Amino acid sequence: NSELPDIFIVEDSSHEFLVYERIIDDFCCLSHQKKQELFSFTGKKIIVFRPFPKTLDTDIIYNKIKNNITVKNLFFIPLSIFSLLLPFYSNLFNSRLIYSSSLVSVIYITIFFVFFAFFDTFFKSMIYKSLTKINHDNFVSISKLIIYLLPITKDNDAPSSSRTLEISTVNYWKSVTLLVVDGVMLIVFAICIVALLGSYSFFLFLFYLASGFFFIYVRFKSYKSTIHSNNINNVRLTDSISLRKNKAQVRFIKFDELYHAFYSNMLLSDKLNYKLDTHNHKWSEFLKLNSFLSMVFMYIVCYLAINSGLLPKASIIAVLIINTRLSVAIISVVNSVYIINVSLYQIKNSLMKLTQGVILPAQNLIKLERIKELTLENVTIESHGRATLSQYNATFSTGSIVIVQGQVGMGKSSFVRSLIAQPPLMYGYIRYNQVNITNIDALTFQREVAYYEPSLSFFKGTLRFNFNLYGVYESERMIFIIKKCCPNMSIDANFLDDVDVDELKLSAGEKQKIIIYMMLEKKPSLIILDDPTSFISENEGINFLRELVSEHKDSIFVIATHNSDVSNIGTEVINIAGEDLSKRIFIQTNKLSMNGIMRKKI
Repeated sequence: NSELPDIFIVEDSSHEFLVYERIIDDFCCLSHQKKQELFSFTGKKIIVFRPFPKTLDTDIIYNKIKNNITVKNLFFIPLSIFSLLLPFYSNLFNSRLIYSSSLVSVIYITIFFVFFAFFDTFFKSMIYKSLTKINHDNFVSISKLIIYLLPITKDNDAPSSSRTLEISTVNYWKSVTLLVVDGVMLIVFAICIVALLGSYSFFLFLFYLASGFFFIYVRFKSYKSTIHSNNINNVRLTDSISLRKNKAQVRFIKFDELYHAFYSNMLLSDKLNYKLDTHNHKWSEFLKLNSFLSMVFMYIVCYLAINSGLLPKASIIAVLIINTRLSVAIISVVNSVYIINVSLYQIKNSLMKLTQGVILPAQNLIKLERIKELTLENVTIESHGRATLSQYNATFSTGSIVIVQGQVGMGKSSFVRSLIAQPPLMYGYIRYNQVNITNIDALTFQREVAYYEPSLSFFKGTLRFNFNLYGVYESERMIFIIKKCCPNMSIDANFLDDVDVDELKLSAGEKQKIIIYMMLEKKPSLIILDDPTSFISENEGINFLRELVSEHKDSIFVIATHNSDVSNIGTEVINIAGEDLSKRIFIQTNKLSMNGIMRKKI
């Protein structure tokens, strides 16, 4: 049952599908609101849904985000007619109602307009709620993609890149909706201006055409600065994470140099922010000036239209309202186009960084129930231009304890990482049960392989959460492991849930032991440990490893270590030592061979 996920579907004996959720170390049926005994899952069909991206091609994902615009945005188009309620009411009031002797008539007509105003508000709220739900579902898909990419991406700034992708995607979808609404408003108000002012509207449109181009020029003048500012802010975020991560070292290094490096980025960011603030201030002042000038042009055009008898004086207020909204719609359209362009650039740039060099695993991979054999074929490990392990062949079976030894920098860590294809070998093959590891299903690694390296730490969350990640759910078992690793610590069940694991006063050695015991609770058939006693004394480390080996006799152990005494507990020893590697350098010359390039071996 430890292999079961937090939420899954069970087909019972009556062929009914029930949804279950894990509650601490028990299960609850969400379909019938009742608990389920652990043993009742035996022999039942378990259905688990796991999100998996269809592609990691940057262009395909980018186009999917870009084109993922719901047609429900078009529902705002017919509702745009209600934007004329206020100008129509003002025109009716100034031309008819103001001369009415009956207050009741005025109230009835006013109530009629108020009803349609509420009708407009209600339907727009319904459409917006539906759009928000769709965008939320789409955003969940983006979040799933990011969660999938974060552990495998080669982008060193992945946290900031992923956050930029999320924010830019949301801004893009919202701006498209605003662009549709404001674009329709612009067309509707322009038609109304033509209907009211006739040929005199041409002069007003000339003004708006000129101001529209001016708005585009001014708004997009800050485009490069905005992009640069966003990039610098991402760098500063990465710097802050690095500073916080290495806070213990700040007192013991040349802080002035560190301060200068961080301060330089801060100054650049502040310089760009100052430039953008100045530009935004100018932009707001231009908008105020445009508001005044548009009113002036409108009054001049109204003067000409009234003198020609085309426009009644009572319609001036209606023209005023429509003209104001037309001006606002033009500005909003320009601003939406600007945000869309910035967001699309950020989306494309973030996707390129997150997906660069990441290859989606093939489908229908092979699942192994148990790893009984580890085979190395012609394995070559290069370190600093030298082959420290060349054309190595070996086969290890259940019960083998392989000790990997060598000096610092010889490639021990590279060797053990190659056993789990992180990254895949450039020379040679690794096979589990005679199956190439590149063809093995991810569930096999999840259930049958344990891998430890000194840089591993707890995940953010409680100690119980970390145990759950490794399939340990019983509180008694968790406490047993903690007491085994920390015999002098006083703990109880609340210790597992009260505080974040980073706040626990655990030594480096205690953390190392707990993490290793956590990952071995699933009884893996292949255990790969890279320097598992780096924070433990030599004698204690050897005893610790002996205990692990005795508890997992049916597993294959691969242990990389600097401690030469560890070889005493091994059945096989791999000594990684430097050997000269003949390197081939291809130099393009003027003399052409059959393929146009002379190849010279050095």
